[in-house]
Amino acid sequence: MHSDIEHDYFVSDVVFDSLYPIYVRELSEIHWTPLNVIKVAAKFLAPDDKSKVIDIGAGVGKFCIAGSQYTKGSFTGIEQRKNFVRVGNKIISELGYYRASLVYGNFIDFDLSGYTGIYFFNSFHENIVPSDSLDQKIERSPELYTTYTQHLLTQLKAMPIGTRLATYWLDLTEIPACYRLCWSQFDNLLKLWVKEY
Repeated sequence: MHSDIEHDYFVSDVVFDSLYPIYVRELSEIHWTPLNVIKVAAKFLAPDDKSKVIDIGAGVGKFCIAGSQYTKGSFTGIEQRKNFVRVGNKIISELGYYRASLVYGNFIDFDLSGYTGIYFFNSFHENIVPSDSLDQKIERSPELYTTYTQHLLTQLKAMPIGTRLATYWLDLTEIPACYRLCWSQFDNLLKLWVKEY
């Protein structure tokens, strides 16, 4: 269990974001998932302590940290910005959240098959809208957007029946037909899916 002091970080996004350096906080409003959305998505993705959730394009790990606070599942974030992984894992370590972790790398090189739930907050978008980019530290291009999207679709189709998927700010056309939309919230921005075949 986490202490009451640690619980206090979850009273608001502003308080939670105070855990991070200023340059990270400045990205929060646009690029990090709000806590109220995380709470709903995480409880869907991790209904029990056997749940293993992967966050694709995890940034500094806000979803993984809060998800491990709100549920009994484990949360792994894959992120290709090394500085974000370093910052996020430092916070995870300081809080003692052993069910959350960030891994440095590109999700194309990452095997999703061991996970029961997937969270995706349209992390490929910066490849087609440069003004939405978090920084200039990684390569971006429309070609990469297509490559990443096709790879994600292939991985989603290969996941076992029963896999849970939560998408935030994502076009419906980017989800394979084998996933059933269970429900949506937050003005249809958060969509919760289950793989049926």
